Amino acid sequence: MKLKTRARYALRSMIEIARATHVDQPVSLERVARRTGISRRYLEQLTRCLRETELVISIRGRSGGYLLARSAEDIKVGQIVEAVIGPINIVDCVMRPEQCLIADVCECREIYKAINERVLQAMNDYSLAQLALRSKSQDPLPPLGEPDQMAAQSAQCNSLCSSR
Repeated sequence: MKLKTRARYALRSMIEIARATHVDQPVSLERVARRTGISRRYLEQLTRCLRETELVISIRGRSGGYLLARSAEDIKVGQIVEAVIGPINIVDCVMRPEQCLIADVCECREIYKAINERVLQAMNDYSLAQLALRSKSQDPLPPLGEPDQMAAQSAQCNSLCSSR
């Protein structure tokens, strides 16, 4: 599975908006475009999806722009990705079994479903705040553990973020 450009660009733009939102000043698409290298026109498409899923709000007017609709700690990476590309789904038959002639007897369908769930869980183990607080020079994010360790890591990350 390859993460689509829309998803990667949405994450980069949301990180920039999150970094600017901490001072409660809307960030313009021009600034986001300048800082991320993403065209303004493409950003308009992405922010439309992000507004519709209530991840950002737009402020009109001369000093308008975009703000996060809720705290960066409450926005998960998976929410951003799904806002712009739709549900995580590696094969169509998982969500639309009627499109597959062998969906009822397919030996692989359950593993495809598990992959979808684990990919989304891995994305949702990280918040926008965790990404926005990092600089490009910092060490990488801690690796995800095995599925049973993910819940513990998520709880640890949540407690760290809430103590700040």
